[in-house]
Amino acid sequence: MKKIAIYGQYLQEDSVSTVTNVLEQLQLRDCDVYLEQDYVKLIDDKIDLKAVGVFEFLDISYDLMISIGGDGTILRAVSYIGKLNIPVMGINTGRLGFLATLQSEELELAFKLLFDNKYRLSKRSLITATSQHPANHLAPDNFALNEVTVSRQNTTSMIQIETHLNGELLTSYWADGLIVSTPTGSTGYSLSCGGPVITPDTKALVITPIAPT
Repeated sequence: MKKIAIYGQYLQEDSVSTVTNVLEQLQLRDCDVYLEQDYVKLIDDKIDLKAVGVFEFLDISYDLMISIGGDGTILRAVSYIGKLNIPVMGINTGRLGFLATLQSEELELAFKLLFDNKYRLSKRSLITATSQHPANHLAPDNFALNEVTVSRQNTTSMIQIETHLNGELLTSYWADGLIVSTPTGSTGYSLSCGGPVITPDTKALVITPIAPT
């Protein structure tokens, strides 16, 4: 692994040493390191960024993306990857660590194992949303690692959501909205609305109606 992208959303005082350590570990191995352009603005006055490049978009030339933060940071990092199949290594400097499981004190060993090719990839499903509505309310990146939510707009009443599976009518839901979640997202918004938790390697989606509030 020679070309590495690094992404983060914030920089807390107690995570400066973590970011510095990551850069040192990569530079010791002569990696080409690129930081996301907005992340650079957060850290350039706190960390020495010599010999570090900047990226706005990713392409297939990257071997790895390192996400520094919590689970939410990984979810945003995925928007840069899309269909490129670039693996993500999550370093946890936040509170939750369902996805970002690598702790700061484990970095030296983790990078040794990584560059010795002693690691295992955990494949995760993405979900894609398309719209035939003339206004097309979807964001430019129409895919997600966690879930897609259909919600009501300009009304306080429940809405009827007709749901089809492989072209066949499944059911119609009367609810405030509907969450369609990947296995990764089953521990998030879907769970808070009463949906089940399923393991990441399950080849299934979770459909959870949003109950009236």
